[in-house]
Amino acid sequence: MAIVAFAMLIVRPFAEMPYGDDFAYAHVALNLVRSGHLLYNGWDAAMLLSHAYWGALFIRLFGFSFACLRFSTMPFALGAVGLCYLLVRQAGLKVQDATLVTLLFGLSPIFLPLSVSYMTDVPCLFFMFASLYSLSKAATSSEFRNYGWLALGVATGFLGGTGRQVAWLVPLVLLPYLAWVKRRETTLLAVSLTAWILVLGGAVGITQWFNHQLYAVYQPSILSELKLVVKHPLGEVNITARLLLMLLLLCLPAALPLVVRASLDTWHGSRPRQIAVAVLFLGLISAILLYPSLASIPWIYSTLNWEGINGSSPLPGRPIVLTAPVRALVAILVYAAACILAGELLSIRDLTRRTLRLLLNPSNEEFALAALSLFSVCYFVLIVIRAVDFAVFDRYLLPILPWVATILLLWSQMEGRADRMLHRVIPFSWALLGVLALYAIASTQDLWALAQARVTAAKRLEAAGVPRTAIDAGFEYNGWTQLLVTGRMNSRWVVNPPGAYDPKLGQTPSVVPLYRLEYRPTPETAASQFGSVPYSSFLPPFHKQVSIDRISVR
Repeated sequence: MAIVAFAMLIVRPFAEMPYGDDFAYAHVALNLVRSGHLLYNGWDAAMLLSHAYWGALFIRLFGFSFACLRFSTMPFALGAVGLCYLLVRQAGLKVQDATLVTLLFGLSPIFLPLSVSYMTDVPCLFFMFASLYSLSKAATSSEFRNYGWLALGVATGFLGGTGRQVAWLVPLVLLPYLAWVKRRETTLLAVSLTAWILVLGGAVGITQWFNHQLYAVYQPSILSELKLVVKHPLGEVNITARLLLMLLLLCLPAALPLVVRASLDTWHGSRPRQIAVAVLFLGLISAILLYPSLASIPWIYSTLNWEGINGSSPLPGRPIVLTAPVRALVAILVYAAACILAGELLSIRDLTRRTLRLLLNPSNEEFALAALSLFSVCYFVLIVIRAVDFAVFDRYLLPILPWVATILLLWSQMEGRADRMLHRVIPFSWALLGVLALYAIASTQDLWALAQARVTAAKRLEAAGVPRTAIDAGFEYNGWTQLLVTGRMNSRWVVNPPGAYDPKLGQTPSVVPLYRLEYRPTPETAASQFGSVPYSSFLPPFHKQVSIDRISVR
């Protein structure tokens, strides 16, 4: 937790600029302080009840600023890191492996940027991990204590869902599972099922309330999404493959021991296994030769992009950080690891037998791993289904990142596999983790250095009398301008009130820019008398600038 806290501070997230979607969440919290009412603005798919009230508390105490709201999230970020460690230890990892998984999670290039934002993802992670840990403890504690842990698991899971609805999945999946595993304990069975009914009823009721709020993003039912899945199965296969590749990339340090072990097993193994892996490699090489774009990362966009954190949204023309050779190298390494690990699936009968035994009859020591596995699989299926309606981003993988890393490490240490070779591989896993962590820190610092330069450039224009609505300073700045002017975004997801969305206009129609902040002038713009704002970052090129250009072509 101290290491992650240090990383959060050295990226210097102090610029008065929103991050990602949190301009919309900040607007809801600010309106809550001003009016006492929860008012949505057309950009809110998350319910924001607990999130907005928590932000409003900090605004009351310290005054409104984006930095203040970001600091309100940091306790949840550090809490999520601590709970991640406790959870994977409970799932069976030893201290060293649990530390590796926890730092892989806390210093991930998709977690660190969110940890210093007012996005809903990190508080949701805290509540999900708290609920997972508590319900796992409820299955293994003494009779007196297990009801306390169960109550805490239900409370944290339900409270998390009032901020970001997906947190409800933890109690909705694990309470019936706990009742099944402890079915001989009649009282615990009855309490678990009663709690499940209450959580389900509360979730349905609050969702119905949310869907009737003005300018809230309507949440379709899972049944309607399943119908779309049946109509578009190839799209679901595509998104599933991309999500799995992204997971393998993010968990590569934890996967390395298993990849090395599987390589040796293939080399010394049966001829069918060798042929199967060789065919996969030949198929991979052929596919890349036919479609060179396959040799590129990331497979799921949003946080991790070629230009750095959040891609070109903060500033058009950002220099590409992950150059084509780097992307190709990383992609090929991930593909190669996937081909080698596929050889392990030839022992699918043994894996299936172990999995079923774990899920159907876990011991007290195995319950946490079984519960974490069940939740993670359900969560993964849910985001694949939701992809038919909404864009799926890489940050959605964060709740299952610790589980995937844990499974990979435990798999490499299965009975008969632990040997000296694996101990020799672990230092390379730590080295690979260091590379990912350094990239996460450098890219997050680059984002906030850019944000500070954007703030300085925008203030220079405003001081000269240029209104905010005439400044294009990137998605977050423009979104905040739109909300300050009209109080709502022009979002195609808004169905209440009818006609709120105008398809002829962009998302921020109030912004009609005369000036644009960009890395350098484009054919549409020309350098203005306001010059540029230089800034430095940890990523090359180390000395950059935000150019203040006048739009000359419309």
